[in-house]
Amino acid sequence: MNFTGDMAVWQRRISEGREGTARRLAVFEALSVAAGQALLDIGCGNGLLVREFALAVGAEGRAAGLDMSDEQLAVARRNCADLPAAEFVAGDATSMEFADAAFDGVASVNTLEYISDTGAALDEIRRVLKPGGRAALISVLWDHFRFHGAEAALTARMLDVFRAHCPHQMLPMALPAKLANQDFAGIRRESLANFNGALHENAFAYWGAKIVALFAVKQGIAESDAELWLRQLDEADREGRFGFVSVPILTTAVAT
Repeated sequence: MNFTGDMAVWQRRISEGREGTARRLAVFEALSVAAGQALLDIGCGNGLLVREFALAVGAEGRAAGLDMSDEQLAVARRNCADLPAAEFVAGDATSMEFADAAFDGVASVNTLEYISDTGAALDEIRRVLKPGGRAALISVLWDHFRFHGAEAALTARMLDVFRAHCPHQMLPMALPAKLANQDFAGIRRESLANFNGALHENAFAYWGAKIVALFAVKQGIAESDAELWLRQLDEADREGRFGFVSVPILTTAVAT
């Protein structure tokens, strides 16, 4: 999925909201961030996690962000303009230009499931990590990404089409074996499941529904059907019967 235009704006709103903040905190804690460290965020988007890293590692540390979107990187650079430790690079996670053993920790939040060759990306993560360095990787169990309140058949159509937005629907199920094959140890998984019972601008579901609808139209769903689905979700919210569930999984590992 190409995060430009409205897609990029809505993705940033999710990142800035409650759920995005919670995911950054979980990654920050999992990496045991300390002053002076070198840290990398793959798929850094708006740079808010890089900002958290830069504030923690200080002038003696390094906080790098990698992303393929020039639009996202421009926003990230603005968000971190006051932090000398922050740096941003345009690039591909399967072929990074960073030196071997350059980082104490590597993060990736909702990025790996969008990379076709996940093995190549994990190989690069292992390469740029120092021995003993930590990886904190969040990916979603997309089979359990669900909206409730709209007509069931229409919702099923929308979400079935949305499956095409990334090549790996259930990556957290496969990540432990993939990480073990890349010489990682201490592999653990933790659920960061979230539920929204209301549809408002500080809820993942509000922006997520817009992303689903726009993507579905690009995949051939009639615009009238996508608009009907969004209206039905709004109606369900007004009537107190709306719900949304997403199950991101934080997978952590240590480079050997």
